[in-house]
Amino acid sequence: MADNLRAVMTGLDPAYAKRLADAFNVYLANLHVTLIKIHNFHWNVVGVDFFDFHRELDTVYEEVNKEIDRVAERIKMLGFYPLGSMQDFVRNATLQEAPSMPYDTFTIAYLVANDFAATARYLREVDEFVRETTDEFSIDLIANALAFLEKYVWFFTAYLEKMNYPQVPKQ
Repeated sequence: MADNLRAVMTGLDPAYAKRLADAFNVYLANLHVTLIKIHNFHWNVVGVDFFDFHRELDTVYEEVNKEIDRVAERIKMLGFYPLGSMQDFVRNATLQEAPSMPYDTFTIAYLVANDFAATARYLREVDEFVRETTDEFSIDLIANALAFLEKYVWFFTAYLEKMNYPQVPKQ
């Protein structure tokens, strides 16, 4: 009942609010899978760039955490519950987990850039139906999320270019 009440009180169509909350829960699940992967990479990075990458992954981890909070709060504003368990995150994410093992910086850069790019592509699909509404808050949230994701795609792919990493395969 809270979902319908909040949607109606804020001028949103309840069916739209539900569809958006479901879409944002997929984004939230992707962010959590990414968060765990970054932690895994932070702990298991090896190689000549260990110190720099270890520090940079801390920064990325904190930024992902902030984005998680923004998305979860929007889901609550829509009148729904954000996903909250690892089981839910893994089940709803479009991304895959990474095994615990040593990772070189090249592999980490590729995997993180690839996950952020895939999540950005997903959000562009969500953006299509959100832009058909007057929901400026969600339009801004998606725009800011895309800026965040694309910034890190740029950072990590720039690192791969600097290191003369082989051309990234097209998906």
